[in-house]
Amino acid sequence: MPPVPASTGDCYQVTIEGSQEGQRIANVLNFTAVTSIDDVELRLIAAIAECFVSNLLPVLTSKYTLEQIRWKQTRPVLGVEHITIPAGAGAGGGAATALPTLNAACISIRTNQGGRSKRGRMYIGGIPESATLDSKFDTSNAFWIALIAFCACVVTKFIAGDPPAANTFQLEVYSRKIGGASFPYGAAGFTPVVSLTPDTVVATQRSRKLGRGA
Repeated sequence: MPPVPASTGDCYQVTIEGSQEGQRIANVLNFTAVTSIDDVELRLIAAIAECFVSNLLPVLTSKYTLEQIRWKQTRPVLGVEHITIPAGAGAGGGAATALPTLNAACISIRTNQGGRSKRGRMYIGGIPESATLDSKFDTSNAFWIALIAFCACVVTKFIAGDPPAANTFQLEVYSRKIGGASFPYGAAGFTPVVSLTPDTVVATQRSRKLGRGA
């Protein structure tokens, strides 16, 4: 596929898709181009895939499989959806003994503004049983260390400096309540992210119970 460029202010939605025991596990993130971009797939998709594949995939249960990344422009116009199978995609490198599909590691996504519409969460599935101690994550375990490294990788790549470097995307929280639930998204719904922080307590997502959503 030829390079897909982007202009300053263009927004993209990225969905990291995997599965565990046949249950779809999706993580949806939103980004804004804070400079002009020469190649969206290289600067955004390959970069977020590198954070996931290099840090998380080696420690996720072998029952989890990273399958693909879907991405599309969401502002100022709705673009066509692209599918990228990232380098290194495949099964996790951790033990097969895992927590149920509805269990996850919750990453809090914060902005510098208050209110529920100005913060988000990301739920990482595919948790090895050995990564936990009762209801919490073992902070000395390789999984927790990798989760911290993943957050640091995303922050380094997608929280823009001042001034931003060339070909920079900014991670955003998007509020459907403020910006609208239909595409193309409204500019008012986006708020730049300033930090990612994993929670030590094991989280749950009912939508990921076997046979349900993602």
